Amino acid sequence: MADNEQYDNQDAQGDESQDDGTQTLAQAAPEAVDAHRDLLSQALGMLSGQGVNVQSLLGQAGTDETNPSQMSHSDLVNTTMALAQQHPEVLAMVSSRFPQAAGLLGMLTGGQAAQGAENGGGGGMLGGLLGRFGL
Repeated sequence: MADNEQYDNQDAQGDESQDDGTQTLAQAAPEAVDAHRDLLSQALGMLSGQGVNVQSLLGQAGTDETNPSQMSHSDLVNTTMALAQQHPEVLAMVSSRFPQAAGLLGMLTGGQAAQGAENGGGGGMLGGLLGRFGL
């Protein structure tokens, strides 16, 4: 937990004008952030088990860190958005196991709902998938 606090404090001291979700995580309850880290860990594990190159996915998200427990808030946001865009079905399946992370997940991916609905894909699909799965 001390490592998480180190990364969390670095993010909290960042630019207050950030509107990329980093401040949302910095201001969230530690339990919700921990649940979100666990959600991402399970989602990445599931993808890895399906043969997805997780390191490549994380590289596309802009992080070299493969362990969500060690990710900064910025890395968590970028990883969440990459998963929402490329594997929304996995986020939908895993999210039901982490109700404490549901609020953060919705806040982080909600901005893409309109775009996803128009394009028939992307992070906005997550809301539709969550609804279809009754989550």
